[in-house]
Amino acid sequence: MTQTPSRRTAALKAYGAGGVVAGALALGMGAARIAEGTRAALGGRPSDERLVRIARSPHWRDGAFHNTRAMATMPTDQLGLLRRMRESRGRRRPSAVVPLARPGIPGVSSVPVVTWFGHASVLVELGGARILLDPVWGERCSPSRVAGPKRVHPVPGPLAELGPVDAVVISHDHYDHLDRDTIVELARTAAEFVVPLGVGAHLEAWGVAPDRVVELDWDESQTVAGVEVTCVESQHFSGRGVRRDETLWASWVLASPSGRVFFSGDTGFFDGYPAMAAAYGPFDVALMAIGAYDPGWHGIHLDPEEAVRAAVDLGSPLLVPIHWGTFVLAPHPWAEPVERLLPAAGAAGVRVAVPRPGESVDISAPAPVVAWWRQA
Repeated sequence: MTQTPSRRTAALKAYGAGGVVAGALALGMGAARIAEGTRAALGGRPSDERLVRIARSPHWRDGAFHNTRAMATMPTDQLGLLRRMRESRGRRRPSAVVPLARPGIPGVSSVPVVTWFGHASVLVELGGARILLDPVWGERCSPSRVAGPKRVHPVPGPLAELGPVDAVVISHDHYDHLDRDTIVELARTAAEFVVPLGVGAHLEAWGVAPDRVVELDWDESQTVAGVEVTCVESQHFSGRGVRRDETLWASWVLASPSGRVFFSGDTGFFDGYPAMAAAYGPFDVALMAIGAYDPGWHGIHLDPEEAVRAAVDLGSPLLVPIHWGTFVLAPHPWAEPVERLLPAAGAAGVRVAVPRPGESVDISAPAPVVAWWRQA
């Protein structure tokens, strides 16, 4: 049976590099084309002292990291997934050009300013520090330059025009959150890299000096430019190839006298958010994933209503949605995540700001929601 592009997209999200390569070969694409850039994009593997450190983590056993709660991290209900793919055909991508904002260089503010670049890529300005979260400037979130999910809108601006960055923070090593070409460019800057356990092996394989990489377990912190950066629990998985869960996944807390930011990264909903609020709050803003959900992998991706529930558990800060609108990674229609988010947030009394890709949000005075996505 010939594999359709939509099924190939689902395979990428579920199976990582193996799904891309296997699906592309099934389509008869030449192995040489598929191999283009793939080996380097796979990154490195933890070894030696890094592996010794990993083995001390309470979340590591039997050669892999584990979620606190046992759950499936591979797709279930394959027939249902195919049915949902058929039902949403033609609606998983925008029907017109996505409106973008040309990002400026935010100035120093007494409260957080966040600039969304699409998907999970966010620049946080906090007390004069500039921290870049999950930067992905590549055209595809894939190990291959010719296969895998492709952007539905351009990057709002070149990485070189972003200005100085104090730290780069990564939630986990999946391709839609960790992009080799972006890291290679950032390695030429003076930024420090703060990542979950094991992820430093990828960075070092791509040219980041070891002394610029800080790896943390859940509930460990590092101070960068006056901001305390804390690695906290998320419910997900990791892997850039056939090997899975050799590196940790995480959400993050950024805290300074100027404000506190919660960044979900990729996660399913779980009962740990009230404890995070007690330990690290109160939060001024929560950058919450709202897209790429599906019943087949419900435990590892928030849906919009769960993002609101998590925000309420975190103390109901301003919610800025991320992880939607840039890559097609699930069967749901393109704009469904934000259309479901708004009524759920309204019912829960949670304030929401929905920036265009490239647009900044001043947490002290967020702009009213304008439904720009209905233009696309």
